[in-house]
Amino acid sequence: MVCLYKRFLFLAATSILVLVSLHSSVSAQEFGVEEGMSEKDLLRMGNFRGALKKYLLLLDADKDNLEYKHIIAQCYLKINGDKSLAIPYLESVWKEDQSNPEVLADLAKANHFILEFDKAIKLFNEYMQLTTDPIAMAEAERQVEMCHNGKELIKYPLKITFENLGKKVNSPYPDFTPCVPNDESYLVFSSRRKGNRGNLLDYDGYYTSDVYMSRVKKGEFGKAANVGIVNSESDEEVGGISPEGGNVLIFVDDVFQNIFANIYLAEKKGRSLRSLQSVSGFVNTPTTIESSASITTDGQLLYFASNVQGGFGGMDLYVSRKMPDGSWGEAFNLGPQINTKYDEEYPSISYDGATLYFSTAGHTSMGGYDIFVSKRNVEKDQWASPANLGYPLNTAEDNMNISFSARWNRASETESNKYAYVSAYRKGGFGDLDIYRVNFNDVENQLTVIRGQIRKKVLIDYSVYKTIHYYTKGGKTIMVPDELHPWYDGRWAHESSKEVLVKPGYEYKTMLYFTKDGEQKAFSAKKFPKDNPEWTFVKIRNAEVKQKGYVAPKVLYEELPLPDTKMYITDINYGDRYTYVPSQKGNYVIILPSGKYELLIEPEGYQSKAIPLNIYDKGSYEAEIIKDYVFERED
Repeated sequence: MVCLYKRFLFLAATSILVLVSLHSSVSAQEFGVEEGMSEKDLLRMGNFRGALKKYLLLLDADKDNLEYKHIIAQCYLKINGDKSLAIPYLESVWKEDQSNPEVLADLAKANHFILEFDKAIKLFNEYMQLTTDPIAMAEAERQVEMCHNGKELIKYPLKITFENLGKKVNSPYPDFTPCVPNDESYLVFSSRRKGNRGNLLDYDGYYTSDVYMSRVKKGEFGKAANVGIVNSESDEEVGGISPEGGNVLIFVDDVFQNIFANIYLAEKKGRSLRSLQSVSGFVNTPTTIESSASITTDGQLLYFASNVQGGFGGMDLYVSRKMPDGSWGEAFNLGPQINTKYDEEYPSISYDGATLYFSTAGHTSMGGYDIFVSKRNVEKDQWASPANLGYPLNTAEDNMNISFSARWNRASETESNKYAYVSAYRKGGFGDLDIYRVNFNDVENQLTVIRGQIRKKVLIDYSVYKTIHYYTKGGKTIMVPDELHPWYDGRWAHESSKEVLVKPGYEYKTMLYFTKDGEQKAFSAKKFPKDNPEWTFVKIRNAEVKQKGYVAPKVLYEELPLPDTKMYITDINYGDRYTYVPSQKGNYVIILPSGKYELLIEPEGYQSKAIPLNIYDKGSYEAEIIKDYVFERED
């Protein structure tokens, strides 16, 4: 998926070299610097737009080159644009040459991007039959899970409209991470447009990112202006905002000032922001990434994303309380209810502190990062299972942040979230990521995720088998265990082999008999005199003997995934019926609005089950229900 900002510390040194080398000439040459680099260099640096231009020219001169076609498709998949453009190239390559399974994986990803979920699932499953890379296998399995999530989410689309904020705010370059205060009096966002401070190109071909602000005039956003006081020649991006708009959180990655991926705070004062202030205390560290944050209305709690060690994996969400001296205290992980082994970022806390929005590549994402919401149970002091905000707000691409405007009703002590701001690539935009105002035309759907695993209960086979090899010589046959095969004496011919069952609680023991000077002696299989010609082989004896200290296993059954299953959901009130198929690991995801349903599970070779399923709303609403089903043969 396409990341919206750059946070790769291992590329810092490369970035410095590129930035410094371009500093003197970039204002004159602009994007022309790509002309001096090879297509392979551009690809290696992550400049996929520049590489795409060059490979398209190369393909014009060599129209049957499969390598060029594959790379062109990969570039289309990496940039913010129409991912469907990759599909004809990938289909052409795979038709001509099926030796590289990664082509199939890319074709699956392309179909995933354009919401062709069934086709993507089929292609990912075919790819998993071909690859031997365990990491690639795990990634493909996760993509299949996301496709199943997507199939469910698009059944219940949100009633929303997207309003592009227009050329006063957006540009042909990436404009992203929009944030507004509750009253929508101004907008801050990040941009990698031409004209940024320093006017420097980064290694990926875009200008370094700066923070911009647009103020509302007569009900419309005015022309966005660079907030020069918080920007530098490196990267500054909007990382969050306080609900009332008094503070803006800024992500800073300044290779010239030795500031690597930390959060700073800029106070809103008058028509602009004040200079950056370090967030002191336990939030930022020199060796970790802090990408985004949100501060509560009273200024006492800071929610932020970090990859500090000790989390659940990747970027996690943490909370820190402000100390009396103004510093931030020890940070606490929000726990497994919010965080996953994937990345969680861009926390946004509501005016009353009871609702948390954030982006994650985990939970029931339909692809890349999706935006989720979690409600805080004040009595239990814990966050509820997060709910996916839904399609088309979320898509199969990265949906990184959301910023809601809100009107606080003092009488009911509730927020009214009618409008929100997001960044996305949408057809009809200005060419890359644009800022959109989202109008929620109806009450948001309360959808419940039902997920779990279908398993089968099977008897554990504790049987132990021993391989026996049959050797013959001069009409005589001996039985040689596997550890003595091949037999040390080459005059014996190997005739056949077979598996023999060893009884539970017994082990196979072998004794070999040799003679020397008329005296016969028995040897173990490990210490017989095979290299001593003074000893003559007589016979071999195999026997089952009781194991010392043997204890019969207490666990007689195990539960294994049961993927060959069909699941049917019937809406009791309306009669609608939907079909579901679990993944190869038996995992299933079903997303439903409130109502009464019947869940019918039909596993191949097992008795089917019909289960009543009640999904509640209002005060009994649950964002997620986890339920596993285990089947056992009735023999």
